[in-house]
Amino acid sequence: MTIEPRQASPGALLRWSRQALGLLARGFGSWLGLLLLMCLGMFASHRAPLVAGALALAAFFSSIIVAARLDQPRRASLGDVLGALRAHALDILLFAGIISIAGALIWVLLLAKPGVPWWQVLYTERNSVGTLSQDWFIAARQVFVYSAYALGLAYFGLNIPGLTSFFQFPCATLLGLPFRAAYRLGAAGQIRNLPVLLAVGLLFITLPVLFALLLPPLVPLLYGFLGSLTYVAFREIFLGITGNRVIETAPGRAVAAGSAAA
Repeated sequence: MTIEPRQASPGALLRWSRQALGLLARGFGSWLGLLLLMCLGMFASHRAPLVAGALALAAFFSSIIVAARLDQPRRASLGDVLGALRAHALDILLFAGIISIAGALIWVLLLAKPGVPWWQVLYTERNSVGTLSQDWFIAARQVFVYSAYALGLAYFGLNIPGLTSFFQFPCATLLGLPFRAAYRLGAAGQIRNLPVLLAVGLLFITLPVLFALLLPPLVPLLYGFLGSLTYVAFREIFLGITGNRVIETAPGRAVAAGSAAA
């Protein structure tokens, strides 16, 4: 079967945002627990940007998988969500590792200085947090600012020329395509919807800054929102599905089971 990316209908960004919020509400507890742990891991590793970047990408890719699992007729439990993540754990780690290493190499080439060891670019003491502020709001900003800005930088990592494209990960995991085929198909869908995807990129850049400044404790949920936004955009462009699937009630499942048995 040949998959041809579609051009999203007008009003896509607002429609995708509403649908992403709907998926975020469906599994609020699952999102919050998973992403809070990953954001705390980014804070713990903030002196090693390569590690923090890989965790940021892993959190973002995990959000796409969680959104896809929640967008099913049967209500997903925490076990279902964790099962979906385990099934795609290798894909998440491979994509996060490849993109973070490629981004680190570009970072080193841009910032390396003569006479300074290149690895110092990947380790920093500048602005490192030794002691948390006694003010809870400032302390929250200290904890989550790194994960917020890492999410903003992740958008550029998802668009490294010749290596990654914005929809490559869902094309590989949800469509089962090989790495290069997923890159080509994802890039085709991105080019065909470039204006709205640039608007999505603007959200990746501006929302982390606003959340870090004004709502730092909610940064973990920002990963869930942008991951869900990516999923619903992928779903419409590549699968032609323009709305969240309705969760079946218990009587509805019983009728469906009876029809299947007949």
